Amino acid sequence: MEERLKGLKKAMKNTTFESLQFSEELQQKVNDQIRQISPVALTEVILPFLIESKTGRELAEILHITGEKSILSNEGCIYTHLHQAEQNVIIDSFWAEDGEKYYRLSKKGKKLLQKECPSPSNRFSLKQLFLEVTTDEH
Repeated sequence: MEERLKGLKKAMKNTTFESLQFSEELQQKVNDQIRQISPVALTEVILPFLIESKTGRELAEILHITGEKSILSNEGCIYTHLHQAEQNVIIDSFWAEDGEKYYRLSKKGKKLLQKECPSPSNRFSLKQLFLEVTTDEH
């Protein structure tokens, strides 16, 4: 565990979060929302953008711009997928000096992406979309 996260759980129990409890109904609702986003979203939607390091916020902005419908209604699921991918060593993460956490594909993640999405050329890049829009206007 990273140095800056040590003791966080203990500190949370001894402060404001001490009295915070989630009912079973609320826990079920959260779990249902997480399950609504398929693992395909991770491979086909999120991983291609992590060839280069990005923060969760940058990733969310890109997914909003591209109109990814599975993400638009539940932005928090991005972080759930990132956490699961981190646990499965599909992505690596690091904290930058600016305090932001960055994510990028690990070797295992690159292999998975090549296997599951062998033809990334079928997806438009933001640059391609921009060129298409500006070309159509002239």
